[in-house]
Amino acid sequence: MITLKQALQDCSTALQSHYGDREAYAISHMLIEHLTQFSKLDVLVHANDMLSEQQLQNYHAALERLQQQEPIQYVLGYAWFMNKQLAVNNAVLIPRPETEELIALIKKHHTSNESLAILEIGTGSGCIAIALKDHFKQAEVWAIDISEQALVVAQQNAKTHHCDIHFKHMDFLDPAHQAILPKFDIIVSNPPYIPIQEKQTMDQHVIQHEPDSALFVPDDVPLLFYKAIAQYALQQSHGPIALYCELHQDYALQTKELFDQLGCASVRIYKDLYENWRMLSAIKK
Repeated sequence: MITLKQALQDCSTALQSHYGDREAYAISHMLIEHLTQFSKLDVLVHANDMLSEQQLQNYHAALERLQQQEPIQYVLGYAWFMNKQLAVNNAVLIPRPETEELIALIKKHHTSNESLAILEIGTGSGCIAIALKDHFKQAEVWAIDISEQALVVAQQNAKTHHCDIHFKHMDFLDPAHQAILPKFDIIVSNPPYIPIQEKQTMDQHVIQHEPDSALFVPDDVPLLFYKAIAQYALQQSHGPIALYCELHQDYALQTKELFDQLGCASVRIYKDLYENWRMLSAIKK
């Protein structure tokens, strides 16, 4: 048997070779909070309490997975996004804080009582669609993904948070699939945008565990999805459509130029809190 304090120290030490000291300690704290259902403060208050036999078994099983550089969110089975706990597994990307800034941008441009039709392309865990449906109560939200496994996760999350969302399994790059979609006022996407050649410089806990299909595009067409999104919107015959995308910071200016060249209006890019070019907005008139 070991105390919470010892479990924290042992876990942090075991993870230091894969993460920095601060991140290893933060991950260890997340694990102990999950196992004990204590708050961060309660873990400190009860530092000398013993883990139960079941908690200790779960601790060792989790630590083994963490030492294989599996992200803590997959080990726990959930991640937090916009103050909501969402189920995650290796069929979906782990929601990132930067994506919350994309949600904030959309909220800034539209009033919450609008009756909007919203499409999210590449929904993954459903985090964007759920956040938008939660804010735009009157909206009809569609969320599509090429991965059936991802849609299972997204549907579970939508049900948990009582969000009525139309989920559709489809390949957005296939024009025949695009043709079955209804009309939309807003299109939003955090699409795959990392050229495959960048794999060699990325963290192992990302490339070994998060889904390739949600991350990578061929090296010769890094703007593959952005072009498809813009062209799809521009082909629609009805009124204006607002477009919002998360960006690869190294291709942000190229993406803006692409949207401009294709005929979108009011194309703007925005920096995130880390001063990286991270978001784009545009209008199809």
